Amino acid sequence: MTHTPQIQAMAAEAERLAQSGQAEHAARRYREVLAAAPDHGPAAHFLAMQSFWAGRLEDARRLIEQACAGQPRAAVFEANRGRILAALGNAGGTIEAYEAALALDPGFLPVRLDLAQVLESAGRVREATQHYRAALDQAARIPTLPVTLQQQLAHGSELVRAEQRQLEDALRQAMAQAPAGTVAGARFEECFEILMGRAKPQLPKPGFMYFPKLPALTFYPRELFPWAAALEARTDEITAEVTALVAGGEQGFIPYVQKPDGEVPDSDAWRAINHNPDWGVFFLHNQGERVVRNCEACPVTAAALDDVPLVHIRERGPTAFFSRLRPGTHIPPHHGATNTRTIVHLPLIIPPDCAIRVGNDTRQWRRGEILAFDDTIEHEAWNRSQEARVVLILDVWNPFLDERERAMVAAVTEAYAAFYPERQHILD
Repeated sequence: MTHTPQIQAMAAEAERLAQSGQAEHAARRYREVLAAAPDHGPAAHFLAMQSFWAGRLEDARRLIEQACAGQPRAAVFEANRGRILAALGNAGGTIEAYEAALALDPGFLPVRLDLAQVLESAGRVREATQHYRAALDQAARIPTLPVTLQQQLAHGSELVRAEQRQLEDALRQAMAQAPAGTVAGARFEECFEILMGRAKPQLPKPGFMYFPKLPALTFYPRELFPWAAALEARTDEITAEVTALVAGGEQGFIPYVQKPDGEVPDSDAWRAINHNPDWGVFFLHNQGERVVRNCEACPVTAAALDDVPLVHIRERGPTAFFSRLRPGTHIPPHHGATNTRTIVHLPLIIPPDCAIRVGNDTRQWRRGEILAFDDTIEHEAWNRSQEARVVLILDVWNPFLDERERAMVAAVTEAYAAFYPERQHILD
C-alpha cells in the first residue's frame, strides 16, 4: 500500500529528526504517522525500538509485530522482532523471527549468527551448525568484521569442527564394520577426503578441446605406453646432452611463459614467472615444427623422440622440450589444452625436494622413470632444492582414444589452427 503524500512528508520529517539526534521529537512525529497510517512499518519499528531500549518490552513486542505486519517488509524489522522476543524469553518466536529475516535477506550475517546461537541454546545443535557453517563461508569473503561477530564466528568454527569430528568417527566406525578383508584403496581414500572437505574434486578443465567419456586419470599407468622402456633406456645419453647444454650457458633455452601482460592470469605467481627464464625450455619440436638446430645439438634425444608415437597434428603437434626449473621456482596451478593428449615427463636431473601435483595426487620424479598425466586436471610443479631440475617433456595421444578418434581430432584441430594461425607458442 502506498501512503499519501502527507503521510510520506510526516515520515520524512520524523526520520530527519531521528538522524539529527532528536529522538523524542522524532517519536512524537512517528506516533502521528502511525495514528494516521497503522500499517506504516518504519514508524512502528522506530517506536518499538524506543520502547525496547527503555525496557518496555510488551510495548516493544506489540509495536514490532505491527511493523512486521505493515509495509514495506524489511529484514531489519524481523531481526529486531527476534531481539525483542529473545528479551521476553520466547525462544520459539525468536527463531521464527530470525528465520523470517533471513528469508528476506539471506546475507544478513549478524542475524544468521544470532539464530545459530539461539538454536544451539535450544539444543538444536545440528541446525545451529548449519547456520554457523553458512556464516563462516560468508565471513570468509568479508575483509573486516566487528569483534563481536569475530567472537561468534570463532565459537561457530569450534562447533563445526566438533561436528566434523563426530561425523568422521561415525563414518570410520562404519568402515571398520565392512566385510572381513576389505581394504580401502587410494581411490576410496581420496573420495573420503573429498567427502570430509579436506580435498576438492579435481575435474578436467581443458582450455581448448574436451573429449567426453575418457577416464579422468591424474597419472596414467606406465603399462599403457609400450614404448616407455625404450625411451627410459636412453636416460643417461639424453641426460648427457642436456647437461652439456646447461654447462654451455643454456643457449637455446627460453622462458616457457611468454604472454602479453594483459593475458597473464591475475596472480602474483603468474606475473612473476612471465618472461622469466627460471622456467626455461629448450624446444626440440614446437607446435608441430621440428626445431632443426636444437635437434642437431641433441641428436640422441632427437632420435629417441623419433621412436616415440608423438601426437602429429599439423601446426599443433608434436611438442617436445627440455624443461628446466631453477632452484626455488614454482609453476602455479593451471590446466592444459586438451585431454586428447597425454603429457609425458622423462626425469633427467632430479634433486631432492622437487615434485609435481596433478589433482589430489603428488608425485616426486624418479630419474629415468616416465610420468604420464592428464594436464587438463589442475596441476603444478616446484623445485625447492638448491639445484636445477630438468625433465624431457613430450605429448602423446591419450591411450584411450582409438585410431579413428585420433584421426578426427587431428583433422578438427588442424582446421582450427588454420582458422586461428596466430594462436601458437613462440618458437624462440
